[in-house]
Amino acid sequence: MKNWSYILLAAVLAFLSGCAKVETAPAPAAQVSFSVGSYSARTKVSSLGDEGIASFRSRGFLHATGVDETQDFFGAEGETITYQAPEWLPSHPYYWPKDDASYVNFVSWYDPAGNPTSLSETSLKWTERAIAPTDNIMYADEAWRFNGNKQVYTAVSGVSEGVPTLFHHALARLNFTAIAKQLSATDGTTWEVQVDAITVNGAFGTGTLTLTNSDPGTAETTKAWTTTGWTAKAGSQVTIQATGGPWTLTSREAGQDPVALISNYTVLPQTVTDNIALTIAYSVTTRYSASEYIKESTSATVKLNSFVSTIDAWEMNKIITYNIVIDPATDTIKFDPEMRNWEDISSVPDLVIE
Repeated sequence: MKNWSYILLAAVLAFLSGCAKVETAPAPAAQVSFSVGSYSARTKVSSLGDEGIASFRSRGFLHATGVDETQDFFGAEGETITYQAPEWLPSHPYYWPKDDASYVNFVSWYDPAGNPTSLSETSLKWTERAIAPTDNIMYADEAWRFNGNKQVYTAVSGVSEGVPTLFHHALARLNFTAIAKQLSATDGTTWEVQVDAITVNGAFGTGTLTLTNSDPGTAETTKAWTTTGWTAKAGSQVTIQATGGPWTLTSREAGQDPVALISNYTVLPQTVTDNIALTIAYSVTTRYSASEYIKESTSATVKLNSFVSTIDAWEMNKIITYNIVIDPATDTIKFDPEMRNWEDISSVPDLVIE
């Protein structure tokens, strides 16, 4: 006699399998991996490892055949993607859907303080994010309609295939350096120039960044996010202050390098307004002979937008360097700013403060 109970059980399992909202076919051999790089608007791809970053976060949005709603491929909280040489992989294996019509959209970001305030397939937002001096927030172009790994960016960290994940820096960084125009004169006079303190006041330290995206309708492609930039929070001004001084300056006339006062200080991208001012305190020792000298201390406060040719804004993905040039013979201070992407460099002429 046939065992009808086993037949009935098999039928029930088949029915339940057909109603499930996830694909129940055996997992394919293709494991999900990521091909990761970072870039600025006009530059080559470079490795996240160049910045000491070994992991980032990602959310996957699964569109499965026969299922109306979008499913969380990595779970509602997303997944940590870590460099596991030679690949970037999730914390445990995930496999691509077998059905050719199914696909996953990936939203990826890096933020040492945690996750964005909110995110979806078409929106990524940080709300009133306070920026710390060492922060490095990044977001990747969204990867749309992927159904398998792609062999791209083979020169990046040895990665040969995966979901293209190209990051943009969301913040700006400041450098302040200083140098003396000259430290000796033809008549035998010499100078020693020392910077005692430097601060920048009036810059906003907290802001909101909103990014938007839309389905390009093309299989396996990436698309950049659209944004109008950061909106600063009123009343969130901070003080940027150099530590580790005093600093004895080198000589530009002698071809020496400037002295670093503030290095890679992360700031909120913003317009450089009248409210942002730099104050520098320095001293000059003038020596006329081995026994004759005079030491004078002074300070100067300058609005960073007070020049005819200057940097109007601290932009996302930019490093801005203000090089302060002090001439001890005339007490003239010059500013020689430059702004660059994390890769490209472009120079700006000297800016003179009389």
